[in-house]
Amino acid sequence: MPETEPRLWKPVRPFSRALVIVAHPDDAEFGAAGTIARWVELGTDVRYVVLTDGASGSADPAMTRERLVEIREREQRAASKELGVSDVTFLGYPDGFLEPSLEARRKVAAEIRRHRPEAIITLNPEVRWTAWGSVNHPDHRAVGDLVLHSINPAASTRLWDPTLIDEGLEPWDVAELWMTAFGRGSEMVDITGTFERKVDALRRHASQLSGWDPEPRMREMAAVRGREVGVELAEAFVVLRFRVLDEDGSEAVRDKPPTNPKPAR
Repeated sequence: MPETEPRLWKPVRPFSRALVIVAHPDDAEFGAAGTIARWVELGTDVRYVVLTDGASGSADPAMTRERLVEIREREQRAASKELGVSDVTFLGYPDGFLEPSLEARRKVAAEIRRHRPEAIITLNPEVRWTAWGSVNHPDHRAVGDLVLHSINPAASTRLWDPTLIDEGLEPWDVAELWMTAFGRGSEMVDITGTFERKVDALRRHASQLSGWDPEPRMREMAAVRGREVGVELAEAFVVLRFRVLDEDGSEAVRDKPPTNPKPAR
């Protein structure tokens, strides 16, 4: 996707509902916690779906996968509470083995249909490595692909899997998709007022920090992004908008074709 000039997010109105779909406990806090806290302050009902169990995230020889699953779920719930997130769902896929399979796509689509969010935050599947030389986790790429495949066609197309209808899960069209941009993006959110809550939420993931204080590094990264748009601290996203949100919260008006248009023949 070609880069565009960064701009500061200025919403028409707050989202009514937002769904954060990530691979591991702590993904949301590292990439988007300042934004999530700000959306909650604006009145958005924010919920999480975490696809993996986080069981691979330890180098401690005394740790077991079973124990770490319990620890990381507890940490994620505590971090979510710091941000005001109203609900957390764990899908329980093994950490490090997530694939964008049809079975996983159906589960993600079911969650989108169940929660019916106007906006989704997820991870950017295009990022394979970062500018500072780290390799992006394959689970991160997989969850991004799963969300894209669910937006079109699994969540939005009525007959993609009619058994979803049988379960009472009607199709749902998401208005906006926000992908965490690992430091760069076209849309910047001012998190100056919510940065401390981001750090407090991150600190809840003690099993992943090993005594490291995330505040200096997170502040440095947020300051770089903030300077690009004239604010103190910001988070960056790549944003896809499928329809324009109206001002009063009634039916949104599309400015693009539906996410599942019939292909030309």
